[in-house]
Parts: sequence; C-alpha cells; structure tokens
Amino acid sequence: MQNIEVKTLGLAKILNYKSTGGPVVSIYLMVDRSRTSKKDYQTKLNSMITASKEKLDRDETIDRNEKKEIYEIYEKARSFVNDKFRADSARTLAIFSSGDGMWEEFRIPIIMKSRIIVDPKPYTKNIRALINNSKKYGVLMIDREKAQVCSIYLGELNEYLGAFISDVPSKVNYRSQAVLREKKLSSRFEEKLHHFFKMLNEKVLELYKEKKFDYLILSGRKEILPGFKNYMHSYLQSVYIGSIDEEPDSKISAIIEKAKKVIEEFEGKTKDELINKLINEYNPNGLSVMGIDATIKSLLSEQIRILIYDSKFTHSGYVCRSCGYLTAEKKDRCPYCGGEILFYNDVIDEIVENALGQGCEIVDVEGNDNLVRAGSIGAVLRYRR
Repeated sequence: MQNIEVKTLGLAKILNYKSTGGPVVSIYLMVDRSRTSKKDYQTKLNSMITASKEKLDRDETIDRNEKKEIYEIYEKARSFVNDKFRADSARTLAIFSSGDGMWEEFRIPIIMKSRIIVDPKPYTKNIRALINNSKKYGVLMIDREKAQVCSIYLGELNEYLGAFISDVPSKVNYRSQAVLREKKLSSRFEEKLHHFFKMLNEKVLELYKEKKFDYLILSGRKEILPGFKNYMHSYLQSVYIGSIDEEPDSKISAIIEKAKKVIEEFEGKTKDELINKLINEYNPNGLSVMGIDATIKSLLSEQIRILIYDSKFTHSGYVCRSCGYLTAEKKDRCPYCGGEILFYNDVIDEIVENALGQGCEIVDVEGNDNLVRAGSIGAVLRYRR
C-alpha cells in the first residue's frame, strides 16, 4: 500500500496546467461500445485529424514549427488509438498533449462529443463539470493490528489517505496461561481494541469532514467489521454503503475491484430511486420533464439541474452551425439566428455536452424500464415549470 501510484495525478496536472504559450492539443473521442465499433471511432479520429490539418494549413497565425508539433501529436494519437487503446468500459477517451512532451490520456465514464481543440491550454470545461458531479468513495481496511484508508474516484484509485497502527496483540496464547491470567489478557485485549476502534473512528470522521470522501466502504474480516461499526459516528453510518472481505495486507487491485462492485450496486440503486422520483414525484409537481422534446426545450432555457438518460438511447436531430441551437424537429434554418441547420443521426451526445457546459449533473442508466417507457430521457429542473 505504501507505493500506490495515484492515477489521477495526471488529471490534476491537466486541470492546473500553466500555459507556456505553445499549442496544446485536446482530443475527445467517443468510444462507447454500445454506440460505436473500434473501426468507426478510428475512422472518426482520422476524419477529425484531416479536418483539423486542413484548417491549420490555412491558418497563417500559427508558426510552422508549432504546426509540425501538432501534426506529430496527431500521429501519436492515431497510433495510440489504433494499436494500444482498448475501450472496455470507457465511453470517451480524452488525450491532452503538447510539443514540450506532455501526454496524458483519460478514460471518461460518460459520453462526450468527439472533437479536437488546439489552444494554449487543455480544453477541460466539461471534465471539470464531470468532476464536480462525481463522488469519492473512501475504503477503510481494518484488522486488529492496523488500518489503512484510500479513496476511489471516477472508477480509479484516487488517493492514499492514511495508515493507523494498533498495539493490540495479533495472537494471544490462552492455553499456556492460568484461567485468571486468561481473563486478564482477554480484558486487556478488548480494552486495546476498544481504544483502537475509537481512535480509528475519530480519524476517519476527520477525513470525512475534510471532504476526502463522500461515501464509505469497510474492508476486513467478517468477525472484525461488526465490532468497528459499533464505534462509527452517526455521520459515518449515514454514508456507509457496504463491506468487502479484504484486509489491509491484501492486494490493492483485489480491494479496488471488490469495492467497485459495491459502488456499482449502490449507484444503480440510487439511480433507480432517482428515476422513480423523476416519474412519480417530480413530474406531477412540475419539477421534471420527460421525453426528447421537453428535455431539449428545458436545456435551451437553462432550466435543467439533473439530466437523466438511457445510455443506449439514440435520437436524430438538428444543430445550428452558428449558435448551437438544438431541436429534434426538422428545421430549414435556425429560428434564433437564421444560421444553417445540420442534421445529426444522434443528438444525445450534443445534449449531454450542452448540459455539462451548463453545470448540470449527468446521470446515465441502462435498461431501466420505467425510464424507457417515459421516453428514455428526462430531467429534474431547477425550478417548477
């Protein structure tokens, strides 16, 4: 546990990037396997690179050497996507690179619009919105001698939060002691364990108050965890979501994988409860909308607080090239600015992008029958209709 590599350090580097004046390439590529194949997203990347090169070739404000650096980044990205990248559960791949050697790639768990942006800084507006919406899960690993805490964020190990040592003996040889001695040893053992659990509760509560995690998972032997739960502060009990049977000395990969299953179950239950409220409580009281047309209308008027959609839902629509106006209905020209309207086979990623840009919380679900029957997409509003 001491040598954990924190994978989100690269993300912090991107978010806190200080511009050197040179160009930074930001590539977003939608790779969701339910919507696109590897061949299709490779083709999409190639077409984006070609279009970007043509635009850069015409741009006389960019230095020739900088253009060369950008084109080399494009080839590196193409090679990475073609030869090394596997989508697995990722829905969007984000790559950030610059001519001074910076290269960071991230697997994003929601759908984002495929695009290439060249600016003096990484394009992170929507990633920041995603981060603000995402929860951190603390994992507390306990045995009688020690405890360790880490956090999981965006499906990855995020941070090592601390280690705590107990002076409770790991083993007590009761057989070699007289009966009275046994009782004294047992009493001393329980007293030390009591102090260890009490101290541990206080330390973990401090971490929670410091916002190091939003929800808590316990990890340890079944005979250990109930004892600690008796000491947990009510704040910790309110954010406790489940347990796993791994100890502090277990492989971190095994701990993370089991913890992720607890997280998936918890998030699935939470999403189902939100959808039931969306349909049965919020909608009748004017606090939500259902269906593609009502959702787009609320998005354009910036009324949405939480956007909810089925991850496999697709719908054709139209987007204004000039102002970004969205509609599911056929239009000849944009009703707002008179600009050209472009047809999209699927506008869901455009809806998600716009919602992220407005700071909305994004909730994607899969296979919820109630949501599908209600139109597969909807939103909780900031105020009543």
